[in-house]
Amino acid sequence: MEAIPQFWLLDTDDLLERIHSSEEGLSETEAQKRLKAQKSRQKLVKPWLADFKLLASQFKSPLILLLVFAVILSIFLKEYSDSIIILTVLVTTGILGFFQERNAGKAVQKLIALVHSMAMVSRDHKEYEIPVDEVVPGDIVLLNAGDIIPADALILKANDLHVNESTLTGESFPAEKFAGSSDAKVLSKVTNSVFKGTSVINGTATIVCVNTAAEAELGKIASSLDKASPLTAFEKGVIQFGNLLMRLTILFTGIILILNIVFHRSFIESILFALALTVGLTPELLPAIMTITLAAGAKRMASRKVIVKKLSAIQNLGAIDILCSDKTGTITEGIVKLNCSCDIDGKENEKLLRYAFLNATFETGFANPIDASIRQLTNIDINGFDKCDEVPYDFIRKRLSIVVASANKHTMITKGAVNNILQVCTSVASGSDMVLPIENERQKILQQYDHFSNEGFRVIAVSYKDVTGDPVINKDDEREMIFFGFLVFSDPIKSGIMGSIENLRAKGISLKIITGDNGLVAGYLAKQIHLKHSEILKGSDLNNMTTEALQRKCSEVDVFAEILPSQKERIVKAFQSSGSCVGYLGDGINDANALKAADVGISIQNAVDVAKEAADLVLLDQDINVINEGIEEGRKTFANTLKYIFVTTSANFGNMFSMAIASLLLPFLPLLPVQILLNNFLSDLPAITIASDKVDDELVHEPKKWSISNIRRFMVVFGLQSSVFDFATFGLLYYYFHANVKEFRTAWFLESLLTEILILLVIRTRRPFFKSKPSTYLLWASLFTFIVAVILPYLPIAHLFELSPLPIMVLIAIILVVVLYVVVAEFSKKYLIRKF
Repeated sequence: MEAIPQFWLLDTDDLLERIHSSEEGLSETEAQKRLKAQKSRQKLVKPWLADFKLLASQFKSPLILLLVFAVILSIFLKEYSDSIIILTVLVTTGILGFFQERNAGKAVQKLIALVHSMAMVSRDHKEYEIPVDEVVPGDIVLLNAGDIIPADALILKANDLHVNESTLTGESFPAEKFAGSSDAKVLSKVTNSVFKGTSVINGTATIVCVNTAAEAELGKIASSLDKASPLTAFEKGVIQFGNLLMRLTILFTGIILILNIVFHRSFIESILFALALTVGLTPELLPAIMTITLAAGAKRMASRKVIVKKLSAIQNLGAIDILCSDKTGTITEGIVKLNCSCDIDGKENEKLLRYAFLNATFETGFANPIDASIRQLTNIDINGFDKCDEVPYDFIRKRLSIVVASANKHTMITKGAVNNILQVCTSVASGSDMVLPIENERQKILQQYDHFSNEGFRVIAVSYKDVTGDPVINKDDEREMIFFGFLVFSDPIKSGIMGSIENLRAKGISLKIITGDNGLVAGYLAKQIHLKHSEILKGSDLNNMTTEALQRKCSEVDVFAEILPSQKERIVKAFQSSGSCVGYLGDGINDANALKAADVGISIQNAVDVAKEAADLVLLDQDINVINEGIEEGRKTFANTLKYIFVTTSANFGNMFSMAIASLLLPFLPLLPVQILLNNFLSDLPAITIASDKVDDELVHEPKKWSISNIRRFMVVFGLQSSVFDFATFGLLYYYFHANVKEFRTAWFLESLLTEILILLVIRTRRPFFKSKPSTYLLWASLFTFIVAVILPYLPIAHLFELSPLPIMVLIAIILVVVLYVVVAEFSKKYLIRKF
């Protein structure tokens, strides 16, 4: 079915006829037929093409492409000696990286598929949920607050519908929508339609889908869909450091190339040597290592009921030092129980309970635990009552109104936050249907409210008025109402929550409670869980605070109460401005902006769609223990990524420095291009298994953040130390053993490779390396590479790499140098740990 441009200009009946649908919706058979046609039109990347692009990306580095060009040029000039071998090593390295990244990517996609947005459709006169990407033109979709809109659609019915269209129009204020006609030419002015990718802020609607998938307005804006996520601080640091190392490498190798040409060495050999040195010394495996390590972390977190939607969030999770959360379901059980209902005299009132039950039963907005607990009542008879109209709940009014009809009488019933109900009441029910002016009873109402709140109960109020003859209402009709009484709810704190909070504190993380509940309830909770700061900051206080004042205040406050949705984002940004890395746990419509603003947005599986879309992580179990485990996993992943960075930067810097000096002092090249690349390839084998490595407990006790100064210090200390042992090896080989050219190159190849393998085992832990057991994969990969390095010169294929067997005394000397290097490295590590 072709897209219909500006469909909102059409009459409803004409549009339904064009898309061959009706207000009752499609049949399931017809919907599946349209879905099949829709998928066939989508420009999906074929698996083989995606694999080819990933394989090609392994060779996208300009340095590698330059080396490939130089190899091809040398073959063209009939310089066959090393060219084919160099090309083989390069291709093998690329294929290895391809398979690792491919497997990692598939694992992550499977995890992300576990959490997806759903749409409520009407087909064959039945309502049920389907994934949003299975919605087709002609589908009738029922929208509630929190839903992601699955298609460009015409509104058939709407009730107080407000939509966030910022992803499409850039407008930050919600757009109010109505059923009816529109003559607007621009999207931001269209009032009778909604568009794919936007979300419902409040209200309900019934829509008929017109343009779906790529035909939708958002689907046409490729830049909106393809725009890369902003880089995290860690990713920026890695790129900056990689660029620094690359600049140093190019500078050194450029000088080496020029000097080798000046010394009249073979031009092709000098080109290949310089380029191979450049490729061998740049951390070209870093992106792959990061992807593999993060994907492995994501799989482990999935086993702990945490689904990772954005890989870089794992590193950020390890860095957070503040966790912001609502109390319901996280600190408390999340199972709200109606304890009692009472009028202003503190007495149970059957009529009050019936009104509350009617309101909760007939409301059609987003699911919430308070209405769920009211609907569980079994002794309320509402036969003879019919729903007439509704004004859905929103987070500004904090009220929900229903009109019911019974015996030719229309009654409007409104329930919500106590203060917000009081705002619209002019009188109060007292005794047997007595109605008194509210001003005479206001103080009594507030005293009762405070009493319940001080006991930790959550309290909402119920009001009503007669609207007989005029049952159609909107939010402006919430006035001159009669205050009826209170509904008192309990939500006890979770068993074991204190231990969970202590675990957070032990990890260097402060828990901050951000709730819409009143300050008294929040204060009672703060006492129960022994939060550090007793002061409570209310939403009304925030309105009068400057950004700077809020930043200062945040360090003194653990509980924020009576907070509006817009204020949640402001609190998160205040923490960030103070230098903190912030995690935010939220599941509601009012949490979406804060989830996006946080360094790590965390939601739950049964959250509203807009919250899950905004989140980086989704919890399958709403439990702080799960977050604790996720933080620990994030820190482990971060630590394993740093291991590779430390090893590659220190080894690269040392080798670069040694190679630069040796190529000027020796009458021959210290290593051939093929030997440099083989060394690089073999040293990458253990590095790839870093993702599986064990992490010592002391490395996950506190937040971990990127520090380029620490890495630079590490690079210089270990790099220069490596060069000292390189020069000692040169001296032994050249002046003591008088090794020939082949023996010299073989011995240094061996020394360089063995030290890089063993330094990984030293650097991977702060403990003495023999007191911290590496993972099985890392241990076996290191052992395998060590054995291959030692026996390679004695194998029949050694001549391909210009390697030769070493005299026994030379081999023993190299082993002793390597052992001494490991011992010295242990002392250097202790020095650097103290500096850090």
